[in-house]
Amino acid sequence: MTFDLDLQMAQLEVKLLRAQFNSHFLFNNLSAINFCILQNDNQKASSYLTLFSRFLRRLAGNSRQDFVRLSEEIEMLKQYVQIENLRFARSLRLTITIESGIEPEKVWVPSLILHSHLENMIWQNMESQTAKGVLVLKIKKKSEKYHILLKTKGLNFGTSDSRVQLGNRESGLNLTLERLQLLNARHGTDLQMSHSEASVNSGGQVILSFSTSPKSYESHSRR
Repeated sequence: MTFDLDLQMAQLEVKLLRAQFNSHFLFNNLSAINFCILQNDNQKASSYLTLFSRFLRRLAGNSRQDFVRLSEEIEMLKQYVQIENLRFARSLRLTITIESGIEPEKVWVPSLILHSHLENMIWQNMESQTAKGVLVLKIKKKSEKYHILLKTKGLNFGTSDSRVQLGNRESGLNLTLERLQLLNARHGTDLQMSHSEASVNSGGQVILSFSTSPKSYESHSRR
């Protein structure tokens, strides 16, 4: 049983990592950096390259773990939004609200799950590369259960025709849901995720809820 779970998890991790490291993401960002160099904007090119390399290192490192500290996941979300703003001259803001008493460095969350949904939310806005809007991350605890809300505010979402291009991303989100189920079976956690799709008139939102920490990580949280 354990072997089967490990095998399924390994296969999902490979698929999920491929979704994160898709060729379009790598090529487009490297092309944007090269454009800055050709425009003799060396300062921007250097800052962009440094940010991009740090993001890839963090992404690769987190992908090797079932769970990461919430503080680590938040930093990766911040970096991704910065990259999108540099690449498209967007004006996206990520606002983060953490309920008093919650220590992000002591809370463990499944790796890459929040990032996958953040990426999907940004890319659902296909109509304008100079979009403005706010991405909202709220973390609270109620009745001994953590609730992490990720939603959009003030973004204009594309039409259904433009969303046809997002099939590979939707597939990646399906992988994250399947991964949550395997993590629950593997670590005895109670991870749950609910989401509502974005429409032309409103943004989507995702809520990740859980009350138990993976036992193999509890000792790290107490340090």
